[in-house]
Amino acid sequence: MIKNKFTITITDVNGSRHFYLNQIIKKIVLYVVAFIFLFLVFSGFYIKYLDSKLSDISTKREELIEKSKELELANTQMQKSIEEKAQQYAAIEDKIASFEEALGLEAENNLTIADRLDNLKLTNEQQVGILGQIPNGWPIENKGITGKFGWREHPLLQRREFHPGIDLRAAVGTPIYAPASGVVEFSGYSNNGYGYNVILLHNFGFKTVFAHMQRKDVVKAGQFVNKGQLIGYTGNTGLSTGPHLHYEVRFINKTLEPLYFLDLERKNMNDFFNQERRVPWQSLIKAVTAQHLVPIQKQQ
Repeated sequence: MIKNKFTITITDVNGSRHFYLNQIIKKIVLYVVAFIFLFLVFSGFYIKYLDSKLSDISTKREELIEKSKELELANTQMQKSIEEKAQQYAAIEDKIASFEEALGLEAENNLTIADRLDNLKLTNEQQVGILGQIPNGWPIENKGITGKFGWREHPLLQRREFHPGIDLRAAVGTPIYAPASGVVEFSGYSNNGYGYNVILLHNFGFKTVFAHMQRKDVVKAGQFVNKGQLIGYTGNTGLSTGPHLHYEVRFINKTLEPLYFLDLERKNMNDFFNQERRVPWQSLIKAVTAQHLVPIQKQQ
């Protein structure tokens, strides 16, 4: 029966003691030992697996932190962009309001920006009609400006005076052309310092003055002239420091900045209306419409 038993011997200083276990217990012990071994092996692999997962989680966490920083930066940039767009929008609204004021239109805040811009747009017929009625463009070949509009020290009288026009650089004998159709109000010599000069009367209260001209009777008072028609030649008559053309633009009794009219063309007409506000442009547009000078659509 001993061979069917499993013997465990424990030896110490007092001698050896033997314990006998039968085969069933032996198998149980072996199974327990095997289970513990397998458990330890499995635990090792599982710990390694968990460590790998932890490393992945840590990497993901770093990626999420980096992504969060990127999103925060993008949000900051977006907020900045929104603020810039808001400022641009406000600037556009201010400019539209400025144009509306210049044209005498009432601001309609219930309309969209696009609708308000549409109200400010002039049709091609309107633009052509207006350019055909008011002075625009250079009356002589553009060689530059030698004297500006406004207060200045008079070059000959040596005193501060208001210069009601601009001085355009020109050699003696340069052709001068009408900047708009009209009638010659005056053509002759004046003792007010202008020398030989021509005054053209245009539609809607506009006048143009051309001074220090040559003594040539190209046009006479009462004569009708068309835009672009020759009206005389530059000279050096009157109170002048040298050959040039003194050019003025007037509206009723107001002297206007001629520079705006020199550069006036269809593409910058709205800017022009905003620059020169001493003329009631909206009523001028209505007058052009009412007189059927061009087939202009009714302004809203």
